[in-house]
Amino acid sequence: MTVTWEESGWEQLAPGVGRRRLPGWDCTAGLVLGADGVLAVDAGSSLAEGARLRTEARELTGRRVTHLALTHPHFDHVLGAPAFADAEVYGAVGLDVALAGRGREELRADAVRWGLDPAAADEAVAALVPPRHAVSGEWTLDLGGGRRALLANVGPGHTAYDLAVLVPGDPDVVFCGDLVEES
Repeated sequence: MTVTWEESGWEQLAPGVGRRRLPGWDCTAGLVLGADGVLAVDAGSSLAEGARLRTEARELTGRRVTHLALTHPHFDHVLGAPAFADAEVYGAVGLDVALAGRGREELRADAVRWGLDPAAADEAVAALVPPRHAVSGEWTLDLGGGRRALLANVGPGHTAYDLAVLVPGDPDVVFCGDLVEES
């Protein structure tokens, strides 16, 4: 690592696993480091926020993000995804449909209603691409060096397309989007 978790604004939860609370909508992004891959969990609310997360991940790891897991189709979790264009993107089965057509219009409207600049919302929605990998049941990502992340389609919960990410370790870490929120 070229900087510490804390120097980059992240909180280390376990060796090679961290989270960052994003400003504005109090969203959590995650990062999981393996010997061969880097997994980001959620991408932020705009292209600019996604680019910041991508840059911070590179500063922390010295490598690019290779995988991106989107926990659910709300703007504050997915609109930064185009900043990770060269990563393999994962989402629950049906997320691709939710992010297309009318879903894009709804994402933009929600983002603007919650205070995102309309131009930033337009830019992010126009660049948004659906996940390349649809998770039905469970999918294990091997990030190398014994580091694995289990992606689990947990079915309808907070939305119709919720994905949780379990990172086994000491301690185990779970990223679950907005299925659990601090109040």
